[in-house]
Amino acid sequence: MKGESRPGFSTSSTMNHTPANEMSGIARRLIAGEFRAGPSDDSKGRAAFRVCEKLRRSLSIFVGIAGFRSLLARALVLAKAQNAWLDDLQIDADGTIGFPPGREAQLDTRECAEAGALLIATFLNLLVIFIGKTLTLHLVQDLGTVSPSANDSRSPQKDKS
Repeated sequence: MKGESRPGFSTSSTMNHTPANEMSGIARRLIAGEFRAGPSDDSKGRAAFRVCEKLRRSLSIFVGIAGFRSLLARALVLAKAQNAWLDDLQIDADGTIGFPPGREAQLDTRECAEAGALLIATFLNLLVIFIGKTLTLHLVQDLGTVSPSANDSRSPQKDKS
């Protein structure tokens, strides 16, 4: 119906406690955790797409590669409507994200980081719709990069190489 929003999606930016906003916060914490764990010359854009890879490895066990790929492809379509940076990305047959030539060089940009966060949040929102919030949060916590106190500040780390 006109004017109604779908469950799990916020149509108003003034709503603070919608599932969409909650998943956006979780996506940002996942990226921040991955960023802190990454190499010293890392970017949040690169960290965002590593989170996508971790989600792929973790969730493919339960839903299979085709199931994960389908959900990520739908999330990509929805996220593209809000962020043009995602326009040229593709989901490969194995569920990994394919970057066209030249796009990988843009992984260090702020636009990429925002696009990656949007893609992950959209994916998590779809997951909530299909399996529920409790199971989604449990699966995300199993990734090992998110905690209730995680934040976006980078802690100093030595180079692991």
